[in-house]
Parts: sequence; C-alpha cells; structure tokens
Amino acid sequence: PHAIVSAVRILHQAFGFRQIYFGVEENKPDALLAFQSALADYPELPAGVVPLEVKYPQGAEKMLIYAATGRVVPAGGLPLDIGVLVSNVATLNAIYEAFYLDKPLIDRVVTVSGGGIREPKNLLAPIGTPFASLVEAAGGIDDSTAKVVVGGPMMGVAIPTIDYSVTKGTSGVLFLTDRDVPEETPCIKCGTCVRVCPMGLMPLKLAAYAKAGKFEEAKALGVANCFECGSCAFSCPAKIRIVAWVRYAKNYIRVKGI
Repeated sequence: PHAIVSAVRILHQAFGFRQIYFGVEENKPDALLAFQSALADYPELPAGVVPLEVKYPQGAEKMLIYAATGRVVPAGGLPLDIGVLVSNVATLNAIYEAFYLDKPLIDRVVTVSGGGIREPKNLLAPIGTPFASLVEAAGGIDDSTAKVVVGGPMMGVAIPTIDYSVTKGTSGVLFLTDRDVPEETPCIKCGTCVRVCPMGLMPLKLAAYAKAGKFEEAKALGVANCFECGSCAFSCPAKIRIVAWVRYAKNYIRVKGI
C-alpha cells in the first residue's frame, strides 16, 4: 500500500486530480484496511477506498469507472472523454520503483498455473525470460497439456509454442489440459451469452457474422465495444470460441479500414 499510495501522490502532483478512488473487492477486508491505513498518513490527498462488489468482469476499465464513480464511458470513447484516468497496481508499483528506487521496469510477476503444470506458482521474472525457463521453475509440463494460454483464463490468448519470452504485459501463462478445452458444437440460440455480456452486445450474432465474413454487419452491431472479457464464451453451453471470432472481426475491420 505504501508504494501504491506514494505513486498516486506523484501522479497527483503532476495532474492535480479532484478525486482519487482506490477500488478493492469487498471480500478482501485486509486489503481495504491496509489502504485506509496508508491513506490516513496523507490527509491532503483527495482519496478514498471504494469497496467493490465481487463479480466478473469488475476489474475491466469501464466496469470499474461505473462502479466507483457512476460515470459511463460512451460507446467508442475513452475514459478521458468523461474526465477519468484508470491505472492498475502493476503500473503504479513501477512508477514507485522508478522514482523512489531508481529502478526501471525490468521484471514482472508472472502466474504460471493450470492443470498442465506440475508446480503452479507466482514468479518474479526479468523481462525477456523465456517461457521455457518459467516452465522449468514450475516443475515442468504434464503430458496432459493440450493448450498454452498467455494471460488469464478468461481473456488470455492461445499460443502455438512456448518459444516466447516475458514482456512488460505478461501477467500469466496457463497450461490447460484436455478437460479445459472442450469440443465446440453448433449454436442453439439460447441467448445465454447475451444475458451475461456486460456491454449489452449480442455475442452470438457477432461470432456468426465473423464466421460468415460479414464484417460490416459485425461493426454495425458494435463489435468494437467488446472488451473481450470472455463471459460469453465461458457461459456458452455449445463452447463456441466467441471471443476468438470477435477478435478476428475487430482485427479484420481495423486492417481493412472498414
């Protein structure tokens, strides 16, 4: 908490915020108390701690803004459009280390987990560390591994090989087994993905349009507003890889200038 609050004080001196919110999920009372205690040492800081409801995707930028301030980021807009700046803990910690410890961003805490890894753990790894070294430090890969995902289980991206290295944006490497990678079946139009979408989109139609190459229709349905939280794919009884199709459509639209 001391490092995070110190970094926020630096940003406050630079930008002069009117109000600062520290969002902490309400099922982490020790973290809530720690930040309240840290802020008590700096009464001049216009800051407070906001207990957040425990739900996914509460950590998404637009969801956080609405939960903490009640403001809504417009479709296609940015937080700055409504006068808000969001920063995550890792970035604030890097700011603290740069100013107080004279340390550049040279390492990253990486979660190495999943049913396919023998000794799941969190590792402080220098940027540039090969994934193979992470695997070695975590006891090696199990023979049941079927897919490797960089990132979290909901928003991560599958990679074809572990011949990659840690970057400043690497948060985790998951090794999934056959149980975690079910076969896809046809969409039954149940509407489950529509009910769980935090952005109020129609994921089943976005995926269908992407599969059919109808990218203008996907754009008209607001595919750009999807922040790829994965709620639709996770809840889909047909196990359709909806997020993968949405990413495909967004990339095609961007590259082709549709």
